[in-house]
Amino acid sequence: MIFSSGLSLARHILRANAGWNPKPYKLTWAVTWRCNSRCRACRIWRVEPGAELSAEEVQRLLHHADDLAWIDLTGGEPFLRPDLAELTAVILKRFPALYHLHLPTNGVNPDLVIRGIEAILLQKPNLLTITLSLDGPPERHDAIRGAAGNWRDVMAIHRHFAAHPRPNLRFFFGFTLSAFNAGMLDEAMRAVREAFPGVDHRHWHLNLAHHSHYYQNTGVALHDPASEALLLRDLDRLRVAKRRQWFDPAAFLERVYLSRAKAFLATRKTPLPCLALRSSLFMTPDGECYPCSIWEFPLGNVRAFGFDLRALLEGARAREALERIRAGECPHCWTPCDAIPTILGHLLHPWAFFR
Repeated sequence: MIFSSGLSLARHILRANAGWNPKPYKLTWAVTWRCNSRCRACRIWRVEPGAELSAEEVQRLLHHADDLAWIDLTGGEPFLRPDLAELTAVILKRFPALYHLHLPTNGVNPDLVIRGIEAILLQKPNLLTITLSLDGPPERHDAIRGAAGNWRDVMAIHRHFAAHPRPNLRFFFGFTLSAFNAGMLDEAMRAVREAFPGVDHRHWHLNLAHHSHYYQNTGVALHDPASEALLLRDLDRLRVAKRRQWFDPAAFLERVYLSRAKAFLATRKTPLPCLALRSSLFMTPDGECYPCSIWEFPLGNVRAFGFDLRALLEGARAREALERIRAGECPHCWTPCDAIPTILGHLLHPWAFFR
């Protein structure tokens, strides 16, 4: 099944490179606003949960969805959804060839997260990736996340699955770069290595902190001139380290992301023609759809469209959004959720990487 799911993803990538991708093949769905962190860079935890899509509604929605190869289930904290395993079961039943299912977690409640991951693994996904959020060495991480002992909890989750590895399960540490932790990547990596000597640069992903309607963090000082040089140093160090992973496609994508992140920080312009809404889509817990997690341009709510996602993506708002993205009239960003599909959609156009 992993071979056929890989072929499905490859077909989508080739279509994107040829300009034939009529619909997104990657969905990022925030399954809940509920969060047990109090992060300094994010204000999702202040949002009222609202009327989250039920498993039955998701089943109706996916029945009207074109083939998806990649789904991110995020939050809030996704493992706070009590019916999370029911949601993933609906997804995997509808898309048995789904190549990649990804969930980030803050790890604040390690027992809950471990049980949740084990429940999803029983459904035999082709590839399940878990990103453990880690934004600094122990004391700094706990301060940024607003959760005492959070570093210890994240380590407990990693320790459990390091002792019980699965062939279809991958773990990464996700480090979101901001003024709150600029220059602290090396110290964070050393602290993890002390607990787990086998963890190195291969197990880390970087992301640039952004302002967004999704994060509800307008007005938060995420970057400043004093931290910019330190951010660039962190980006470069991990990019250079990942050069050693010659035959790892994920490492290649990470290197491209990190190298173009430097251009983004210098210009605040998306460094490649964005493929949001052609390769990727963002949806909130109550079913409101957006081209991405950064641009506050609602396309409509799936409930209002009778859960017909195809109709929503063919609607006037979606057509307008596509035209504005092509014209470069979106806010511009460089978050992995949409940057990685954009990179994949330019693999046959290497000139684009030197713009």
